[in-house]
Amino acid sequence: MVLLIDGHSISSTLPVSQLHTKYQLLKANSLSVLNRPVKLVEASEKCLYVGQREVAVVAPGDNVNMVGSEDATTCHVVILRDVHTGVTGLAHLDNEEPNDFLMLEREVRDRKGVKQVTRELDTLEYSVSILGGYEDENSTSEEITEMLLAVMQGLKAKFTLQLACTGSLNTVMKEGVPWPRVYGGGVDVSTGEVFAAKFSYHGPDPDIRSLRLHSPGASLSNIYDPHSGKIVLQPFNYQVMSDAPLWLQKTDSFILKYCSTSPLVEPPEFCEHTRATFRRMISDPKPMETLFHGNKSRVYLRNEITGKWILEGEDLAGTGNKENSKMKSWGVNDFKMSFK
Repeated sequence: MVLLIDGHSISSTLPVSQLHTKYQLLKANSLSVLNRPVKLVEASEKCLYVGQREVAVVAPGDNVNMVGSEDATTCHVVILRDVHTGVTGLAHLDNEEPNDFLMLEREVRDRKGVKQVTRELDTLEYSVSILGGYEDENSTSEEITEMLLAVMQGLKAKFTLQLACTGSLNTVMKEGVPWPRVYGGGVDVSTGEVFAAKFSYHGPDPDIRSLRLHSPGASLSNIYDPHSGKIVLQPFNYQVMSDAPLWLQKTDSFILKYCSTSPLVEPPEFCEHTRATFRRMISDPKPMETLFHGNKSRVYLRNEITGKWILEGEDLAGTGNKENSKMKSWGVNDFKMSFK
């Protein structure tokens, strides 16, 4: 039940505003990462990309060299690494829901083999790194950071906060508007080194994975099966927006206004990614028939030459019945909270 920063045990509420003024070693380590050139990661480097509201847990010896995520404006990329075994979990968190971080910790613990009712819970030690989040006008980032700090204090394990590339430290002013300095990063699975990064490849079917955010009760989802070394997308359903074709005709400024919580600072690909999600919704209005036929997961195997992930079996996507009149229509608000 310990959160350590710069060797000090934190046992009370810690305002985010004090995070980098009170703890100078944390600030120096975080600035060291922020001041380095952003690493461009290619698919051939055996990187496992984690999307929004996803998690993956890996370990030294897996056929994965690094894990990473980006496109985090108010979102946080959280890296949790067991200091004894190197088992590492990375999650892309988009809200202040404590259960998401609790799931990340549980997935790392399960991969290590520690059960819920053993004394080993008291001996767990993690290093924690946070990338993403900035001084946004609605304080959304601050709320997520405060949640993380509070939840770590309430668990039995020991958490050492190594990096906090968030808040004021990750904010730069451009023409009077606060922008994130970095939008994401990754971790080397073997060494545990954390770095700011951009990713040329976001893994398989990012449009389908984005639509999962709009399925009922969508929470954090583990996409990696360490036993097979494959990406596994569990079946999910979604409801179709009746006016989805109209959204494809909207301007970038319109999409940013209604689909983003930080419209002034989104990365350049944001609007096209959003349109790709609408296109997938139109082509597959009944995902349980076309994307997850027979209620089967979508399973992807890495191509060892290109590093890209290939769908196993027949892909029925795009062959669905376009009739969706019986499905409930979506509105703007259903999308907005899913693009942070």
